Amino acid sequence: MPKPKNNPPEAISSRDEAVQHKLETLKKEYAALHTQKITTEANIKNLEENLARLRATAEKEYGTSDLEALKQILEDRRRENETRVEQYEQHIREIKDNLAAIEEPLGEGG
Repeated sequence: MPKPKNNPPEAISSRDEAVQHKLETLKKEYAALHTQKITTEANIKNLEENLARLRATAEKEYGTSDLEALKQILEDRRRENETRVEQYEQHIREIKDNLAAIEEPLGEGG
């Protein structure tokens, strides 16, 4: 039985070297993609858990986690705040007017 010949490194063809180089490049690319996949899966899991917590909080605090319903609640509260600010502004004006009415006679007699 003949012994297999050990080819010296010089005997490797440039074609084989190109294939070997491409294979090594692809292995590195695969490893990077695999790492990216693991990271992405972990991010998705974290985001899903965060979303679940936020939905639970919305349900508890606002009675819903529906985005459109939450937008409507926000709009209603904004309108309510605007109305309260207008009422407060009117109240301040009335106080100023009453104060001016009280001070006016004092200014005439003083």
